[in-house]
Amino acid sequence: MKIAIVLIVCVAVCRADNLANAAGQIFNSILPNIISNSVTGQQGNTAGNTLQQIGTVVGGVVDYAKKKSYEDLLRQVQDSTTDEDLLRISEEMFNGDINNAYSYIQVNLQEKTSPLSKDDKAPANLLSVPQNVWSGPTIRPFVALFDNYHKNVIRPEFVTPNEETEQTTYINTILATGPIRSLMNFLVSKGLTQMNEYNEQVDLLRKIWFTKYARHWTGLCKCSCAFENIFMAELKSNDVLGLHSWLFFAQREQDRKANYLGYIDKLDLSGKGLILKQHSVLSDTKDAPEVTMFVGTSPELEMALYTLCFMARPDRPCKLRYNNVPFTIQTKTLKSENVLLIDTAYPLY
Repeated sequence: MKIAIVLIVCVAVCRADNLANAAGQIFNSILPNIISNSVTGQQGNTAGNTLQQIGTVVGGVVDYAKKKSYEDLLRQVQDSTTDEDLLRISEEMFNGDINNAYSYIQVNLQEKTSPLSKDDKAPANLLSVPQNVWSGPTIRPFVALFDNYHKNVIRPEFVTPNEETEQTTYINTILATGPIRSLMNFLVSKGLTQMNEYNEQVDLLRKIWFTKYARHWTGLCKCSCAFENIFMAELKSNDVLGLHSWLFFAQREQDRKANYLGYIDKLDLSGKGLILKQHSVLSDTKDAPEVTMFVGTSPELEMALYTLCFMARPDRPCKLRYNNVPFTIQTKTLKSENVLLIDTAYPLY
């Protein structure tokens, strides 16, 4: 009878995808006990314990089966997310952005310019950010990451234990915020039940945003990551890459390492910020002729929107909305060691 139960369980389990190892675990874990019981003639509690072992192992196998690989996660979100889903969840993320700083900062647009113009149409700084903003609960750990990177894409970078701690602190902080909670709940609603687990949420954000990859054609130096490119800026020869964070740009202005030349276009986001297209120069000589960025939004909102669009609409326009104002996130991806990651992401309109 016991042998029949074991065979039935194993047949059922082995029908699940990619669970040959799990079936082997059942046999390795409980079959010796069954053989021992049969030889010695032990019954009663021992038999009950064996059945309990079967239930424990099978339960673990079922839980394992429910967890999807990183590639499966991305595929399922792409396949199951509708355009209406994106509009709804982006509205929810904006509404949950309680750390929005737009009402506290000053934005001095000055004159319009163009990507080709070398004239400085904006003698004053673009942004004035008071100290209380820099001390914000999510902005402070966000900005703490800036000095962990070198802007040159071929300069080696080594992640120290302190830098790993700063990454973890930032991820743990934003996981408690409205926009990231909306993101995780959305993923669960699409059948990714493992995203209910806190460790899985941490691992997902760390993998997407902080996995090191090579950006130079030689591929010798894994000196870049999505966080560095999008929320900071990188230099590849004379080209400025990224520069999509208003907080990073404001810090560079304060340090006199960025010169804002004027704005090209803007989109008002109903009191929650701007999407700004502008022309600037970094480090006196590095021209950034046409970059776009959110202005006034929190780091967690931007990361939630970019993560959503990377997962749901990679390499395609991701159409979002806030308060009936439509806009788009464009993501570009790359593969590093066959793992799909964010190359860059930025807002459009």
